[in-house]
Amino acid sequence: MKQTEDGKGCLGLDEYRMRNAEAIQKHWCLVFVAYSFLHLDCLPPSPTKGNLPIKTIGEACRQQAQALIQALLLYVHDQLQQGRAAPDVFARLFAKQGVALAT
Repeated sequence: MKQTEDGKGCLGLDEYRMRNAEAIQKHWCLVFVAYSFLHLDCLPPSPTKGNLPIKTIGEACRQQAQALIQALLLYVHDQLQQGRAAPDVFARLFAKQGVALAT
């Protein structure tokens, strides 16, 4: 897959559905900030090691997603080990989404 296609799919440029200019501007700003950080992650550690990216934007996205899921699982495990009830842990995780979880 080409890097531009990989980036479009991973960063959500192919699926956004904003209704006003301000929302589109905010979305694009966030996408390009994310792209910039991911691009930095794709570069070799030093200029003397070559100038080609060492991975694609899509690969960097997938690595970051895996790291995020791993951190989330470790957080939940830690909270449960500390004696917090599972419904309380999940309620805290999903509080901003306004999701009511079945108990």
